[in-house]
Amino acid sequence: MNEVGLLTAARRQMDIFLAAVMFLTRLPVGKLHQFRIEDLASSAVYFPVVGAFVGLAGGLALLTALVLPSFMAVLICMLVTICLTGGLHEDGLADSADGLLGGQTLQHRLEIMKDSRIGAYGALALWFSLTAKLILIQWLVEINIVTAIKAVVIAHSLGRTAAVALLAGLPYVRPEDSKSSRFGNRVTLVQFAIGLLFPVILSLLLLRLPGLVCLGTAIVVTLACGFYFRKKIAGITGDCLGATNQLVELGAYIALVMLHLARP
Repeated sequence: MNEVGLLTAARRQMDIFLAAVMFLTRLPVGKLHQFRIEDLASSAVYFPVVGAFVGLAGGLALLTALVLPSFMAVLICMLVTICLTGGLHEDGLADSADGLLGGQTLQHRLEIMKDSRIGAYGALALWFSLTAKLILIQWLVEINIVTAIKAVVIAHSLGRTAAVALLAGLPYVRPEDSKSSRFGNRVTLVQFAIGLLFPVILSLLLLRLPGLVCLGTAIVVTLACGFYFRKKIAGITGDCLGATNQLVELGAYIALVMLHLARP
């Protein structure tokens, strides 16, 4: 491949990466990227990378804010990641809890999930998720601040990897009216396999064996969510992706804390 070909290929990959950034965050990359619908499915391979950058931003905020009490520093860390994503995944968790736990039929569940209002199940799920993350990350900070920052980076990367796995493995059941529906069913297992390389390498480099435990936990949580979604709505929606993201992130923190407690 000549120089021009390499440059064209690099620009193409940058466009695809920016499509992933545009989909997963509120960063104003539209000025740098002319959105094309065909870029979106291809961008799934970069979801774990974008997740790691979101986690890194949260980790740096955590480190900077440590002049404050640790729980306040963790709150700032969480606030930074939520602001970067616009609360996209938290909203998915709340909507999924309302619809999947409160709906009686498939159609009823989908209607509830589409409703922008939050119900009791959604409020409880959101409260539990945010509170648990606050406690667990603070616990990790007390163990070791560097480990806590690495954990935030890995957890966010694994959460986005889980979304790619669901997009590759389950049909999209509401193709008409969601940001995620633009993927259709075009994310392939090959794209998932390529995307999986990044979080595997990242987990090993940053935390070694504990990183592999996080990875294993993420796989179990993703499979459990996938089976549950298939049972409840015969596939996934964008809200399901957000919910799985949050549960995988939470699972990674729990795994690291439990691993520390299990040490003699």
